[in-house]
Amino acid sequence: MDRKRFSVTYFLRKARTNKAGLTPILARITTNGISKEIYIQCSVPADKWNQSKERATGKDKLCQQVNSYLDEYRARILAVRQELIAKGYEGNCIQIKERLQNPSTLSIMFVAELEKYCNKRQTEVGVRITQLTANKYHRVLRYLKEYVAAHYKKNVVTYRPICGYIFQLA
Repeated sequence: MDRKRFSVTYFLRKARTNKAGLTPILARITTNGISKEIYIQCSVPADKWNQSKERATGKDKLCQQVNSYLDEYRARILAVRQELIAKGYEGNCIQIKERLQNPSTLSIMFVAELEKYCNKRQTEVGVRITQLTANKYHRVLRYLKEYVAAHYKKNVVTYRPICGYIFQLA
């Protein structure tokens, strides 16, 4: 049986300290030697951060809120990983990051839905719309596919929904 390694660590991005003196905290999710970093939308003064404990030090309200948020975020990461594993997926850091950054549960692929709509409009030619109008819908679909292929360097056909998110097939 293959052993899977998993860890979550927090650290400060000191190069991004704002004018108020707050430094953003990042979460690094590592699975089997591959790591991804996520901004967790939480900041703390750099002098009140203990890296060995991965916690904010201090008794003030800000430090207590930051520490409770870090606990909640770690629990959310673990819950997402368990959910992915329960559904039969690998639960690697890439999937976890996608799930955390896109919390919507819809698994509708926009291009696929647009294609269905274009086909529906094609059946209405002569009844509700003209062929020229149907061609415009298909042109928009073609342009969208070309844009995704050029801008994201991904082929639209190679995508499928996984747990409400879109991942590229290997």
